[in-house]
Amino acid sequence: MPDTDSAIDAVAGPSPVDRAPVQGESLWQDAWRRLEKNRMAMVGLVVTIVMSLSAVLAEVISPFDPAVQQRWIGALPPWSRTLSLRNEIRVTKGERPLELEVPQACADVLGDGREHELAFEVQEETVSRVRVVAAGAAIEALHLAVPGSIPTRPDEIVVREGEFFRDAATGARFAFTELAKGGSLPAALGVREGRYVVPLERVGRDAGGAYRVGITFAGDGAVARIVRGSGGAPPDSISLMPAEIADVTLDGERLTHLHILGTDQEGRDSLSRLIFGGRISLLVGVTATLVSLVIGVLYGAIAGYVGGRADNVMMRIVDILYGMPYLFVVILMMVAFGRSIWILFIALGALQWLTMARIVRGQVLSLREKEFVDAAITCGTRGAQILTRHLIPNVLGVVVVYMTLTVPAVILQESFLAFLGLTVEWDGRPLESWGALVNYGREALGGGGEFWWLLLWPSIAMSITLFSLNFLGDGLRDAFDPQQRGRM
Repeated sequence: MPDTDSAIDAVAGPSPVDRAPVQGESLWQDAWRRLEKNRMAMVGLVVTIVMSLSAVLAEVISPFDPAVQQRWIGALPPWSRTLSLRNEIRVTKGERPLELEVPQACADVLGDGREHELAFEVQEETVSRVRVVAAGAAIEALHLAVPGSIPTRPDEIVVREGEFFRDAATGARFAFTELAKGGSLPAALGVREGRYVVPLERVGRDAGGAYRVGITFAGDGAVARIVRGSGGAPPDSISLMPAEIADVTLDGERLTHLHILGTDQEGRDSLSRLIFGGRISLLVGVTATLVSLVIGVLYGAIAGYVGGRADNVMMRIVDILYGMPYLFVVILMMVAFGRSIWILFIALGALQWLTMARIVRGQVLSLREKEFVDAAITCGTRGAQILTRHLIPNVLGVVVVYMTLTVPAVILQESFLAFLGLTVEWDGRPLESWGALVNYGREALGGGGEFWWLLLWPSIAMSITLFSLNFLGDGLRDAFDPQQRGRM
């Protein structure tokens, strides 16, 4: 019966020592020359570099803070513009406002020695309370309480232009425009089993309650004057909520933000979340691969060089670990020790090294019979030095190829865990990778696909990256394959 370990030798191919480069080229120069001729591999290399740079420079290139919630905005489609507002606007005469208390564009110019005017068009909200009585996904009854009127039980509630539904508890804005007795409950409200009540608010603008607020900043950035409406004494301080503001201008210029990929249901910018999500996915993939690389290369090199009974015992241990349900072990570790990102690195890397160990072991078994190893032994070189200076450097080509194929596999595994709800954390704060964003988009998609962009963008980003890494891995495998020599 053939030894299963010998199958790895056949897959890995001849050792790098047999790959003598032509015309004085080194192994790496020759591999690069052939890699350049593989168009798909070069495209994969470029995409991988771009994605890696975006992960490293996330704070620089991200247009917004991905954690800042603007629930009064809600989920907006791609290329939507919103007013440049962050939080409650609070200003007091004679004081310099904090950065988060005024629009960022205004904070950037305050104190430049010139006078600036920040103007708001405010329309007070009219809020009606809505109670939806549901049984499973079916709407049994609707209750509507309009300010100044007797509560009613209409058959349907429709929002018109300028109005919207929002969550009574969180203030999150919803995209659906109508509710009907006997109809289906929108998926965004979270369909549950049994009979339950969903509290909502129908929000509109009070056309008769519109007024203008003007804030004049002196040259040193302090508030010099506050004007509210067209008459009355100027107040010494004012506080405005973003949901009340219909427009905002600075020195007559309208202040808006462009959300290229739209926003999610919490009002967070989708592009910023996508960039930071890529950082988490690539960090997990690269780090877990490096952990598996260190363990697998050392373990396989020692087993292949020592040989004999020690090799047999070490590889039987690998066979036993191969038989363990890999993802089940990872899930068990995360449940038992917490969802820290360090636990994920250890969990993914601790068992990912098995294939690497077998590949390296097969290469070392072939290399240890070469003349340069015999010469090193004759010169009295220690076994550890032979491993680190002669054997391991000669298997780096195979290791690099396997690394490029392992990173996308680890990203997929982490995405699967995030899809199950096992999102990694840092200091108790969830870190949303591409997998977590895909899961969020799936849950927010709704029955009619109202928020399709929340699922589309992370899916495209993850797919392009995984395809690129696989193309690059295939290209590197062909570049280091001696049978390709002379074909390119």
